[in-house]
Amino acid sequence: MAGTERLHVAPVTYADEATRAAILEVEERRQQALLDVDLDTLADLYDDSLVHTHAPGLTHTKAQLLEHVATRAPYKGSTRGELTIRVIGDVAIMTGRLVNRLGSPDGSERTVAGQVIQVLRRCEDGRWRFVSFQMTPDGEHVWSPTAEEKAGLDKIAQEEGQR
Repeated sequence: MAGTERLHVAPVTYADEATRAAILEVEERRQQALLDVDLDTLADLYDDSLVHTHAPGLTHTKAQLLEHVATRAPYKGSTRGELTIRVIGDVAIMTGRLVNRLGSPDGSERTVAGQVIQVLRRCEDGRWRFVSFQMTPDGEHVWSPTAEEKAGLDKIAQEEGQR
């Protein structure tokens, strides 16, 4: 690159109200489609480049995730906490808490809760589609929480106690 050329780097901003509403609507459709085993809707909401990493570390492509949903129908319910949506150009990064109720092979149900990072991109047709999903399940806290961490944990406990 010549010395006078500069790259245009999009800033990181919080989503404006319209973008936030559009992304939250896509997330609501995703959650409902998982419950309904609506593969057509899921296929439309997921980008062909999707990388979906479940809480235990199993990673799926779009085709593998659709097969997983179709053959196992594991999703029984989900609840989202407060979501933060940051935007960089035509990419949105949504972070926040997710509590999933999931079916098990033996017919029982289990709950998996944790923090989620979801990445969406605004496609050529103007619609937002998921390109990445990563859930980090709740785990053991070996360090005593800092004051800021404790406030966050207390807020989560309060939100989940209200459900």
